[in-house]
Amino acid sequence: MSRKDRVIAKLAQWLVRAIYRKVEVRQREGLTSYGPQLANSSHFGGFADPLLLAYAMDRIPRFVARDVIWKIPPTRWLMNGVGAIPVHKPEDKGARTTNDQMFASTYKALHQGELITIFPEGITVDTPHIAAIKTGSARIALGARADGVEGLSLISAGIHYENKAALRSDVFVDIGWEIDLDAEIGEFVIDGEPADGSNRSAVKALTERMEHNLRLAAPDFEDWMQARTLSNAAQVALRPPDGNDPAIGRGDRERLARLLELSKETDSVVEAMDRYQQSLDGVGLDDEMFVGGLNRLTKFAWYVVRTLIIGLVLLPFALVGAVVNAVPMAIVWLIGRLRVDDAVQATIKPIGAMIAFAIVWGGWLWSAWRWGGTTYVAATVVLLPVYLFAVIAWYERVVLLLRAVRGLRKSRSIKDVYEAMWDERRAVVEAVAQAV
Repeated sequence: MSRKDRVIAKLAQWLVRAIYRKVEVRQREGLTSYGPQLANSSHFGGFADPLLLAYAMDRIPRFVARDVIWKIPPTRWLMNGVGAIPVHKPEDKGARTTNDQMFASTYKALHQGELITIFPEGITVDTPHIAAIKTGSARIALGARADGVEGLSLISAGIHYENKAALRSDVFVDIGWEIDLDAEIGEFVIDGEPADGSNRSAVKALTERMEHNLRLAAPDFEDWMQARTLSNAAQVALRPPDGNDPAIGRGDRERLARLLELSKETDSVVEAMDRYQQSLDGVGLDDEMFVGGLNRLTKFAWYVVRTLIIGLVLLPFALVGAVVNAVPMAIVWLIGRLRVDDAVQATIKPIGAMIAFAIVWGGWLWSAWRWGGTTYVAATVVLLPVYLFAVIAWYERVVLLLRAVRGLRKSRSIKDVYEAMWDERRAVVEAVAQAV
């Protein structure tokens, strides 16, 4: 990557690690590292989507985005900075009425071996399933090949959010489902017909294949509640009941959840998981805590001791971090209290965090320069992220500890409930096995 792209990648890495608890990426090694590529991505999270893709892919992609974004100065500077390519939609008002410049820009970038990423649904989608995709992506691909781009690879990227409006949730990014356009062009273009974007039947056939691949990569559920329930059921089925957690990846969970959604036994899985989840909520535990034995005093005591030791080690850094980052953390918290759609939250929260932390951290760097020059600035650059992540880690451990204490306290008076919960858990596993 160029120096600018390395800076962008590092900024994306810091933001993603601050906003999300865990991001799992699944793609073939080196898949997005070289050659002309066109990636279709799901678009559930607004601005969060390109941020996550910049983090997940092997190089910084050139995003194709609606030209109305360029009308706002701060976002115009951001889009120009990352090399985004504007596209005009007929429903958007403006002087531009054609996309000739967009096609020319994407062809040029692909000729230079770059990675272009497009959101082919055309809008941010609030429901967890893929809408019918537009033909623009197929027209770009066929047009670029006809323009002389060789070795063009088409891929799909599905972004699976645990909760796209929440801070410190989990995300899974599934990248793959390749199409080698040179090798497979015969599947889309009939002999004797033009192999470019003017061929409507070829555009339609390629669009259908792209949509199929994107549905395989991305969430495709009835609603977010069903998506969350089936993901939880998949995790229960994959986790051994003896408490030996095999570090279940979110990718495995989401792929199994998609199989469950496609099954005729989906309702049985949802009903079983709902019963078990209600019991877990009632005693303040999650499945990992339950099978891990936190309802037993010896294991719980060791869990408390270990958590307290880690908390005490982190506490000095967390206290400093809370003071240093009080203003931007308060701003992000206030944004989270806004009553807006989840997709809007997923857009404004990372943007708000980026602006707030940039301003405050810039102020601390300026102060460090005044106090001690280059040495203090270098130390501040290193310590600011350390203090921030110390606050996050300390807070999350406290929350988990309080939840476990609440579960243990309740379990003393309702020990007979645990036998019923084991039966409910086994029912979830059996329902999943029957469904697949």
